Amino acid sequence: MLFYWHTDSRLALSAPLGRKTNWINFMDGYADLFHHQIFYRVIGDLKANKPTIIMLHEGLGSSGQWRALPELLHQQTESPVLLYDRSGYGRSSSGPQVYETDFMHYEGQSVLPALIPHLEITNPILLGHSDGASIALIASGSRAVEASAVITIAAHIFVEIECIAGIEKIKQNRDSILSPLSKYHQDSASTFDRWARIWLDPDFTRFDIRSLLPKIECPVLALQGDRDDYGTAEMVNGITRETPNAVGHIIQNCGHMAHQDQPEVIISCVKNFLASQ
Repeated sequence: MLFYWHTDSRLALSAPLGRKTNWINFMDGYADLFHHQIFYRVIGDLKANKPTIIMLHEGLGSSGQWRALPELLHQQTESPVLLYDRSGYGRSSSGPQVYETDFMHYEGQSVLPALIPHLEITNPILLGHSDGASIALIASGSRAVEASAVITIAAHIFVEIECIAGIEKIKQNRDSILSPLSKYHQDSASTFDRWARIWLDPDFTRFDIRSLLPKIECPVLALQGDRDDYGTAEMVNGITRETPNAVGHIIQNCGHMAHQDQPEVIISCVKNFLASQ
């Protein structure tokens, strides 16, 4: 497994008029993992004596689609932040043409556990959205990653009919969705089709990670919007009911893309949760 580092750079965080712009150091790189080049970005200093927040994107997401959330999390928590693109997403190399039904288990039990030690991260906090949130739960619940905390946004702990209906609806608008996705993905059509195909596969209805939840020993924060088209409050309720040390919060006036709809609420919830640990 090899790592290719890019030159260090700085990000500018917007500041109110009249105030000094906040500059944040970041570093981009690629890791060769399981015959794929995985793009990642580190914000802050991984060698700082702070836990590292690792961000796992959703099923159509990428590191770029988190918008300003990674920088804001780093600024508000003072923790370094790692975000990366899974194979077939963003700036990483192409992924499989089709997903197997255990694709999230593969990411949580193989790829993520390989990436963490090779970046010498010893105290990871997993923060995932949608599919990424499920991957975070799988990684922690299977003990593939010894996380100090897990934060989920719109996680899927089993397949709900509401999720299937939401994906069937968005599939009808495939062509209009591919154009904005192409800004972030090298092959947006493959990214979309691979994701939609597996979620609508009848065999995938057996996806259920509730048996892993009681095995998660670290604190868990489960967040979800009250207007999520891809899941109900049972996703949060199931996590808090089955996980020994979990708290949940339903975000008002918020859809599936909570980090876009209510970023201030996400930042506040995460900051307060981590400060309480």
